[in-house]
Amino acid sequence: MPALPAAPESKINDPAAAEVSPETQAQAPVPQLITNRQQAIQAGILIDVTEDAKKLGLTFPITVTKPLWDIGIAPIEGISEQDKTERLRDVLMAFRLRLAGQTTLSPLIDFPAMLALPPGGVPQPVPLFALIQPDEQNRATATLLLPNEVSATITPMN
Repeated sequence: MPALPAAPESKINDPAAAEVSPETQAQAPVPQLITNRQQAIQAGILIDVTEDAKKLGLTFPITVTKPLWDIGIAPIEGISEQDKTERLRDVLMAFRLRLAGQTTLSPLIDFPAMLALPPGGVPQPVPLFALIQPDEQNRATATLLLPNEVSATITPMN
């Protein structure tokens, strides 16, 4: 039997293994280090909902993470402003009710919010969390987030 020819050497480019030229490095955007709440709001990572929260009696700054906003508040493109307002009010009210039932304040509070996922469906309890932290002036702030975001917010002490 004749020998089969050897397979040609693979020419598949691996972007991870490719060398980066100095010109490419200069063009690549440098990620900005976000070190405080205001920078996160400006970057679009957090959505400030403090004014809406004040209408419900919450007296401290409150933000919502972008993933919670995209999934729970504005889950589809074209959702009306009234629907967004109602969905946000439901989440904030659920948080407020949970706070009212707390005897001691913890830095991480779980609470269920009734949300219709997708919009128009039957509302069901969705587990959410609030991370309570001090701001630069040592005042309490709250960030509302999804359960899968909790581990990303906890920083080891050592």
